[in-house]
Amino acid sequence: MFDIGIIGAGPAGYAAAIRASQRGLSVVLFEKKDIGGTCLNRGCIPTKTILHSCNVLNYLKNTNKLGINAENITFDFSKIQERQKIVSEKIRKSLTALIKGYGITIVEEEANIENKHVIKTTSNSFEVKNIIIATGSKPNKIKFSGNYDESFVLTSDDILNIDELPSTILIVGSGAIGIEWARILACLGVKVTIVEMMEKIVPYADYEVSERVVRLLKKSRIDFHTSTTINEIQGKSVILSNDKTLEPDCILLGAGRLPETCCGKISDNLEINKFIKTDCNFKTNIENIYAIGDVNGVSMLAHSAMKQAEDVIEYILNGTCHAFNKNLVPSVIYGTPEIASIGKTEQQLQQEEIEYKKSFFPISALGKAYADDKIEGFIKILANDTEILGAHIISEEASAMIEQIAIAMTNKISPKQLQEVIFAHPTYSEGIFESILGLDNIALHIPQN
Repeated sequence: MFDIGIIGAGPAGYAAAIRASQRGLSVVLFEKKDIGGTCLNRGCIPTKTILHSCNVLNYLKNTNKLGINAENITFDFSKIQERQKIVSEKIRKSLTALIKGYGITIVEEEANIENKHVIKTTSNSFEVKNIIIATGSKPNKIKFSGNYDESFVLTSDDILNIDELPSTILIVGSGAIGIEWARILACLGVKVTIVEMMEKIVPYADYEVSERVVRLLKKSRIDFHTSTTINEIQGKSVILSNDKTLEPDCILLGAGRLPETCCGKISDNLEINKFIKTDCNFKTNIENIYAIGDVNGVSMLAHSAMKQAEDVIEYILNGTCHAFNKNLVPSVIYGTPEIASIGKTEQQLQQEEIEYKKSFFPISALGKAYADDKIEGFIKILANDTEILGAHIISEEASAMIEQIAIAMTNKISPKQLQEVIFAHPTYSEGIFESILGLDNIALHIPQN
């Protein structure tokens, strides 16, 4: 009998398996597709690999002002696609070897929970003391009214396997998936239009982030329609709710993901309301069965999944409760510039009637940004005298800077304490220091209010 059986080897599942093994538990890990899950094989890694090619392409197209003559810049889309597959494959092989190195049994078959102590595959049966469901999520496949070929509508999985770029594309949704793919495709010469059903682009972002993203989209010649949905599709004619008709080569669905909640016979006994319901320790309504990662809907991000994996193993071992705090999870939309956030938006603080101070620091005030010719963006910090309540950054290296704020928030470091930190010059991180000073209206490199 294994101490733990884990279904799904994405960030939640493999992190839980490794942590359990490190803590002396025996583990069997089931994965019916690819080790690494969506993040490694169909999400984070392949899209960031393609984005890197786009970032280099954009950089080369603008080198003349840097004194570098780069002419007739072209790209080979087939090689870009080939590289993202190679990168994912290399990491997958390395990750598989790492997992096996911890003595974890990997079963590459579909797993079904027969009862709370038995997991079955087509070829075998495994007895376990505890079960962790980490089955992840899948693209939200929206069905539209009308008459059209199913191949006309692509998911985020499908687009990673296309051989040729479309000339025009309509992207549904302006969250992380929609914005990242809009940036990729626009960079590669595709005419991009975004349809967003909510009132603003990047609907759940701070309003000043949303406003700046609109400017970035316009700069990239990306069209968009907010408060708009697709009424119907006839052939390749897409009729929008605002009475406009578009004729893209294809549609990309970037409107979220759905949990993979089917786990065999036990599914009928689990409490599922779209997501598998868990308590604060990720325990389901069945005593020794847990659910972590996208499948529980708490926070559908890979780094959230890995944190939940660590917490659930500690709880299984010794009952330690960590109380996962979604407010401390940073989020990033990649591209140039990066868009990163953590904590509350200004609208949320206003709605919850929480008192706060606000600092807004333009990236263009940083020497490093000018030296790099990357002056687009800002750092916005919301805080009170004792803690940072939220931060929102659009900048080169925003993904690294938001982590500095995450460390401060997690450890309840006050703005006054951060003012004592010495930040290296010239760096983008200096913007964090300036923003903290700005809470008291004493930033060094912008005029006082």
